[in-house]
Amino acid sequence: MDGGSAGQGRPIPTPETVEALYRTMAGELGPTGWWPADTVFEIMVGAVLTQNTAWGNVDRSLAALKSEGALEPHALMSMDRMRLQELIRPSGFYVNKSRAVQTLSRWYVERCGARPDGVADVPDAELRAELLGLFGVGGETADDLMLYVFSRRTFVADTYARRLFAFLGFAVPAGYAAFHRAYSPVVLGTNLTVADLQEFHGLIDEFGKQYRDDAMKRGSFLAGWDA
Repeated sequence: MDGGSAGQGRPIPTPETVEALYRTMAGELGPTGWWPADTVFEIMVGAVLTQNTAWGNVDRSLAALKSEGALEPHALMSMDRMRLQELIRPSGFYVNKSRAVQTLSRWYVERCGARPDGVADVPDAELRAELLGLFGVGGETADDLMLYVFSRRTFVADTYARRLFAFLGFAVPAGYAAFHRAYSPVVLGTNLTVADLQEFHGLIDEFGKQYRDDAMKRGSFLAGWDA
């Protein structure tokens, strides 16, 4: 487990370690097919709605939006706010989330022309900063959008990733921003493509869901992996 330090004398993984981990997980759990959506815009809305709730609740909200013909950026940005809140109520925090999805929709139309390639010439760091400047878009949501909507190489430093790397004995800085800042250069130092990184995120989440409460199974699953 050689790598750089990140507090408390514990290492962080090397790019080679991360890539080996991805290959192991892909062989055992893949493919995950994550992110499930019919359109890129559905991914955008889902990334906001999934904050602090289970995906099943998001599915219900997305289905309600589809039934209204509202899962389209122009329609969603101009939709009555109270009606929108009713439709996304299953996802919780519907007042703030309604504002967030409408703000994101307006930005997507006005800044991107409602096309991901509308910001193709914007550098990664600048695009991420723009997303973080939008209401209701935090680090994890911004990285979800970067990876799955705008096809940029990035690391989604979510709770499942934190648990996995901590379980493997690596240092995991506290807070999303610090964790992302420490691990992003490592992940970007791998040879993993955008498609690989999309799948890696799905694999990490799938692993976390399957083995969250069983340390013995987690250990058995990773017994053959050589860090």
